[in-house]
Amino acid sequence: MMGKRTVLYRGILKSCNYRCSYCPLSKRPVSEKELLKDRSQWEAFVGSLEKNQSALQAGAVMVTPYGEALIHSWYREGLARITRIPGIQETGIQTNLSIGAKKLLGDFKCQGGDVKKLRIWATFHPEMAELKEFSQNIKELSKAGIRICAGAVGAPEYLELLKQLRKELPEEVYLWINARDGLKRPYSQEEIRQWEEIDPCFLREIFTPPGNRELCRERLFVEGDGRLRTCNISPVLNKSWQELCREAESLADAGEKISLPEPVCARKRCSCYLAYGGRNDFVNQMLFGSYPVFRAPRRIRAAFFDIDNTLIPEGKTAVSEYTAAGLKALKALGCRLFFANSLPKREALKRCANVRELFDGGIFAGG
Repeated sequence: MMGKRTVLYRGILKSCNYRCSYCPLSKRPVSEKELLKDRSQWEAFVGSLEKNQSALQAGAVMVTPYGEALIHSWYREGLARITRIPGIQETGIQTNLSIGAKKLLGDFKCQGGDVKKLRIWATFHPEMAELKEFSQNIKELSKAGIRICAGAVGAPEYLELLKQLRKELPEEVYLWINARDGLKRPYSQEEIRQWEEIDPCFLREIFTPPGNRELCRERLFVEGDGRLRTCNISPVLNKSWQELCREAESLADAGEKISLPEPVCARKRCSCYLAYGGRNDFVNQMLFGSYPVFRAPRRIRAAFFDIDNTLIPEGKTAVSEYTAAGLKALKALGCRLFFANSLPKREALKRCANVRELFDGGIFAGG
């Protein structure tokens, strides 16, 4: 079951305290004027959420900066404020975690933040971070009750180091691996197998799904200046965040839910997790719950699937590679899979030939 709407925010901040060799942000200077503007836009966004959450029906807010945001006090303060909004269920941010667990927790609690609502998406940067320190910060945040995931780019030269990170992290903390952009070659089958040992969901990075705006009706991507997109890689919509909030204010007294702008998608494929991970499809719901954008898997014991219009969409004749990757991930995370449909067993298994070995049984026509 999906939750309320998901809102992603990205300000104008394009600076980072790390100096990774592959990242252009490490070479980009930032001015005091730019930081002041970023702070002003972020605080205006937070204030608009506090005022209009009910009509907007925002249930989750994810901050996805180009650079590192948590080193700036206004982001820590703003996240705490958002968790205090009654209708908000989850609030998270992408970070390199260089601020450290103690500083983050201390500031968050001083601002009256609700740690049970806080989500952290922490990226490990091998060139800049010590594995032991990074994993210790993860452990401290997890112990404090924060739902957290950790991850890294799937660079083949760091495979062994990331295997070690997987051993260092608590079992319940998911370690994701992003497919590396600019690798200039496909991953070998052996590399894919080894990445899957670290991240059961890695195949979803290889078999990304075709764009489908119908699965993106309950989410928005908000830029610092108020421009709206359906997701981080979609075109700009014909309405601004400020206009949307003005409409929400006019509906607040009536207790009505505002309609979001019609989603727009010009992409052939959802090529990154922020795009495909926010879609309202059954694979995401099964793997990551009501707000899959936070990338923290659920642990469920069993799942039952219809075939027509679920495993196999209307107009298709087989289970897609993207869906198969999700089912394989569920299995690897300890979930038993079952069919629940009205097809005869022989026909059902034939149609799902590429995933049938993942299933432990099912209910078919005739029992």
